Amino acid sequence: MRIRSLVRKRGRELAEFTPTEFTGERVIPELVDADLFNEHFARYRFAAQFVKAAGNEARAGAAVLDAGCGSGYGTAELSGAVVIGSDISAEAVRHARERYGTGRLFLQAACENLPLPDSFFDFVVAFEVIEHLDRWQELLSEAKRVLKPSGILLVSTPNRDYYAESRGTAGPNPFHRHEFDYKEFQTALGDVFPHVRIWAQNHAEAVVFSPRNPQSGVLESSGPGDSAGAHFFVAACSQSPVSTNETFAWLPSSANILRERERHIAKLAGELEQKDIWLREALDAHRDLQARHETVTAELQKQNTWAEELNREIAGRNARIGDLQNELETRLQWIAGLKSQIEGARIEIERLNGEHSELKRAAETEIQRQQAEVEVLKARVEEQTLRVGQLEAENQGYRAELGRIRSSKWVRAGAKLGVGPGAARGNFDRNRG
Repeated sequence: MRIRSLVRKRGRELAEFTPTEFTGERVIPELVDADLFNEHFARYRFAAQFVKAAGNEARAGAAVLDAGCGSGYGTAELSGAVVIGSDISAEAVRHARERYGTGRLFLQAACENLPLPDSFFDFVVAFEVIEHLDRWQELLSEAKRVLKPSGILLVSTPNRDYYAESRGTAGPNPFHRHEFDYKEFQTALGDVFPHVRIWAQNHAEAVVFSPRNPQSGVLESSGPGDSAGAHFFVAACSQSPVSTNETFAWLPSSANILRERERHIAKLAGELEQKDIWLREALDAHRDLQARHETVTAELQKQNTWAEELNREIAGRNARIGDLQNELETRLQWIAGLKSQIEGARIEIERLNGEHSELKRAAETEIQRQQAEVEVLKARVEEQTLRVGQLEAENQGYRAELGRIRSSKWVRAGAKLGVGPGAARGNFDRNRG
């Protein structure tokens, strides 16, 4: 309970960090091939020997921290009084709790800032973590802080020289922030821990003789390890001397390398055959696609030719439409002129109608005047009864003349010539006198 409360207390002091997703860098047993898994799992078997020996000496379980535990499979191999796995990834911690949480504590934490008490752990394990950190020095200082004075940091990393060569054209690992060669790794560890011992980890072949139920094992290993050419470096670092200096080899259950390779080759052959089938199917599909492409291309060419002809026809029709529009504009202009002329004629007609009305009124006035004169003449006729006989003929002539005036165009023509019936009557009277 004490360690759990300390974890909660220190966790509140943590800086914020961003959980990461599962990638190919994070080993998940069921998702990687046996060789790759054994390469990683062997380091935990190596660490388990240290933890077991320390527990036997103290007659009590050791306190162990697996910093950067990933999916938790390695933490599950470490036994002790307290076993804690930590990782910056929320997904990894969730996975580890679900799969390996019984009897172990998994917490989300950055290796550079562990939410754990000082001088508490007998072992800190940090396998394939340091090369992923920008502030890798803080991993070492944090491990030193949480370890007891006699505690041991077990830390591993790829050999930069070998790793760069093995990746070949693939180029640098995008997940690695800083890689080490042997000398740099040794110096970096020695700057923090006074006692450092480094093992070379190689995935090597061996000839194994084993009975059905072996009681013990004998490892024959001769010659010094080639540290500079190793695949990986595994170091034990402490503030106290590190006494362990044995060669360690782990034979997994799938140790029959030839059989495993033959099975792997057979599997690859099956995959290759399947890929050949897929390739043939892909080639057939490509041919079909090519034939359809050619058909579509021919149809497209035909459609393009039709479209070009249609475009030419449209261009001709557009030109004709332009001509018709020009003709329409001309006719509209002619119609506008004609309307203007009609309007002028209408105004002229109205003017003539007005003049006609005036002439008509003048003619009526003249007729009335002449009728008055007739009445006067009648009176004079009555008065001049003696002269009736003489005037009778003249009066008949006058009446005849007056009738002609009424029926003639003199009234209308007089308005244009400035001459009226009155003037004609005056002339007539003068002629009579």
